[in-house]
Amino acid sequence: MKIACLLADGFEDIEALGTSALLRRAGYQVDFFSVNGNDKVTGSYKTVVTDLLMMNWLLPHEYDALFIPGGRAAYFLRENEEVRKVVKEFHKLNKWLFSICAGPTVFGMLGLLENKKYISFPGTEKEMGEQAIRVEKKAVSDGKIVTGKSAGAVYDFVFEIVKNVEGEEALENLKKRMYY
Repeated sequence: MKIACLLADGFEDIEALGTSALLRRAGYQVDFFSVNGNDKVTGSYKTVVTDLLMMNWLLPHEYDALFIPGGRAAYFLRENEEVRKVVKEFHKLNKWLFSICAGPTVFGMLGLLENKKYISFPGTEKEMGEQAIRVEKKAVSDGKIVTGKSAGAVYDFVFEIVKNVEGEEALENLKKRMYY
């Protein structure tokens, strides 16, 4: 599986990097894309990511999934027209959409969570749409959308992704390799 992760200054460090590290451990390729076109992006806790591709190079048909982490950056991402266009294209192509914490607001504000189960950071419910169905779990999936609650749910979020993409056996194998 090939995953595009969108980053902007203020991303939540563990949500972006912890999730990506665990997904890579599961055998997935995760590429980081700079939304602002900067050659480095700084997280909420000052972690600097430099191995970046530019978002204008992102070709959705070349990826299986789009990943949007939370943090302050999520509020910028949901208002960014290029991000909105990319998310819509991934959705139109029936690709996987992954997001955690405040990141699911990007999907919610585009109407992608209507009549779908989701979870996000507490207090973001009003951005999800009137028909979105909040489920109080650490990670929730509905169709090809997988959402996570917060930084404390990174493992659960990745496990939900692996279980949905590859199945229970792949998830159990990942847990065994991690000594979880």
